[in-house]
Amino acid sequence: MRDKIIIMDDDADTRKLLVQYLSEHGFEAVSYSYSSQASITLIHSHDPDLIILDVSMPYVSGLDLCTELRKFSDKPVLFTSHHADDSLGIEALNRGGDEYVAKPFSFDVLHARIKAHIRRYKRAFPVHQRHLILYPGLEIDPSAHSVLSNGKEVILSSKEFRLLVILAKNPNRVFHTETLYDLIWRDIKQGDIRTVMVHIYNLRQKIEKKPRKPLYIHTVRGAGYKFNGAVSLVEVSNDA
Repeated sequence: MRDKIIIMDDDADTRKLLVQYLSEHGFEAVSYSYSSQASITLIHSHDPDLIILDVSMPYVSGLDLCTELRKFSDKPVLFTSHHADDSLGIEALNRGGDEYVAKPFSFDVLHARIKAHIRRYKRAFPVHQRHLILYPGLEIDPSAHSVLSNGKEVILSSKEFRLLVILAKNPNRVFHTETLYDLIWRDIKQGDIRTVMVHIYNLRQKIEKKPRKPLYIHTVRGAGYKFNGAVSLVEVSNDA
């Protein structure tokens, strides 16, 4: 199976050349340059092995896009830019980028760096670890779309499952209700963010022993929700 690369750049010629080069060198490459929400949707749907992200794009800053990306993905991000500015490079890394490459760059050098980042990621997160999200009493398998709560299978809707995965992949990170709505229901032009609360309620009914005193999904008053990354086996066994 070929590694997947998403290229987001405001220069159509650069995107075209990169897609051609990477495709010829064994990658599945997709190029894109649109709004923030459309770009996030693309990353969700393709689940790439690495993202090449231009700092300056017509509708959204690559820096801001990376900040949103890091809310749900830890895949390598390689920033590119025409600005050979150390402060900009530092900002790109602080926003969650893995490397900053100034343009113009050698495609051969870029190819080597892409391979190195993907290799490091796969070595740090072997396949069996990448697929499973494990907490005491809870096992989530994104590839199989399955959830086990205390060893018993839990049936979730697609939206409930996506909501759980986003929260569980980012333990102790507070997600505003509006952010969760944008991430999961962005394809609905007009909707009610209260649907997030309904889905949180349903999730708690299915995965928590005591939904009114949840161990996993906590409400942060005035902000939103977070997944309890400090849940312990003792808490699970005592929560009868």
